[in-house]
Amino acid sequence: MAMDKITNVKLETTANYQSLSNLNVQFWNQDKNTAVLQFKITRNDFPLSLSKENVEVFIKLESGANYIVDSTEVTDGGFEIIDELNGIVSYTIPTEFMTVAQSVTGQVYVATKDREEVVVQRKFSFEVAEDLLSTIPASEKLKEIKLFAQLRDEVSDTMAKLNEDFANMQDYVTMVNQAATDGVNQLNTLSDDKLAEYNSNHNVKLNEITTTGDNYTTQFVDDKNYVDEKISEFEQKVKDSDVVTQGEAGDWQKHKLSQDDGTTLYDKNLKIDFNDSDQLSNMKIGTRYIVKALNPPEKATSNNGWLSKFDRGVVKQIEFRPYNSPQVFVKRFYKTWGDWELITPDYTKIESPTEAQAKANTAESNAKVYTDEKVFNLHKTLFEGSVNGVGSTIPLTETLDNFIFLYIYGNFPGGNFAETGDPTGDTDIVIDRVNVIGEEGSYATAFECIIQKSSRNQLKIISDTYHSIDSGNGSGPDANRFTINKIIGVRKYADIAQPE
Repeated sequence: MAMDKITNVKLETTANYQSLSNLNVQFWNQDKNTAVLQFKITRNDFPLSLSKENVEVFIKLESGANYIVDSTEVTDGGFEIIDELNGIVSYTIPTEFMTVAQSVTGQVYVATKDREEVVVQRKFSFEVAEDLLSTIPASEKLKEIKLFAQLRDEVSDTMAKLNEDFANMQDYVTMVNQAATDGVNQLNTLSDDKLAEYNSNHNVKLNEITTTGDNYTTQFVDDKNYVDEKISEFEQKVKDSDVVTQGEAGDWQKHKLSQDDGTTLYDKNLKIDFNDSDQLSNMKIGTRYIVKALNPPEKATSNNGWLSKFDRGVVKQIEFRPYNSPQVFVKRFYKTWGDWELITPDYTKIESPTEAQAKANTAESNAKVYTDEKVFNLHKTLFEGSVNGVGSTIPLTETLDNFIFLYIYGNFPGGNFAETGDPTGDTDIVIDRVNVIGEEGSYATAFECIIQKSSRNQLKIISDTYHSIDSGNGSGPDANRFTINKIIGVRKYADIAQPE
């Protein structure tokens, strides 16, 4: 009779966070071979199939320093897969793990046989408590032992009396044994007769069954070979015929966009009335050729031509192209159909290639003139000459307010330089240069010149110094090592003269 204490635990295979699952389960010390944990492993709330041939399930139980690891591969353990299809595994907790009252934490692992894939399930916990028998004090246990001894003596007296009574029963037993022996002999004789009769009839029937079975087997093999041959022929014909299965065509376009020969859809019996809003709204998507349409666009050269429908639900559009002209008419729908729009130019006024080329040549010439003037007016030389020394002024041919960028050219003991400057505001323009002397670069000097915006039409040199990097000595004020030769300004776009 099964006396297991079974607790059912659902383990959902998921990457979502799962806190420690307290099973609210308590086993006792004396639950020997009856404390059972039964797990139902699922994924997306559906059972996870567990094949004994393909996966191995592990469990780890631990409490402090005590722990145990068991799996479905341990033949003498209590862990087994009891329902492969529904993902149910059962684990009987070993007796040695139940001897101490403790709080137990466990976790289940599902791994493929090759150990390439492992799924770790949610942690769970339960309690092992001391039962009443385990907590009996030593003095009480002594009383129980004495009581057991008294009971043992009483049982011994009773057994002696039973043995005496049993000895008197030997005669009756001998008589019963003799009657049993006679009955057995009679039964054996009857059994031998019936067995001989059965064997004789059995051999006949067995021969008949064997013959019939062989005939059926031969017929079955012939039928199977015939079916296999027809299946093979059918599969080969399917491959050779390029037949497409329903599953392969599941994502194909189901709406016919052309006739079977690839030409535009055409139904000579279809009559289109462009003033019938319901007909336009219910017309199928795609392009079709129509004839003798009613109420065509006012300027259309014919009521025969190509009609295209575009439909996005809340917005729709149809296009009509007469067969005898390049005209394209569009009618749009949003809540209601609008009027026809002619989206192509009047083809009667299309200019000739010669006229078009002449216009292109004129446009090219104007573009070159415009570009040259624009580039020419983009830069302006504000100063050109030679200015040197602190206190020297640099007159400008135009106000700095018209420019967004400055190029400053000049020379110093290290050679020529080209520096940039900001014309906006009143911040000074600082020019820094370093000159390395000697083939080995043994000496170096840093030079600096500061130019002040004394007005919007004039600059002024207010500082010119240098510093010897190797000796650490400075030049003092007014070294006058920089010479300014040219300043060019880059105009603001709004200030560039536009061609007439």
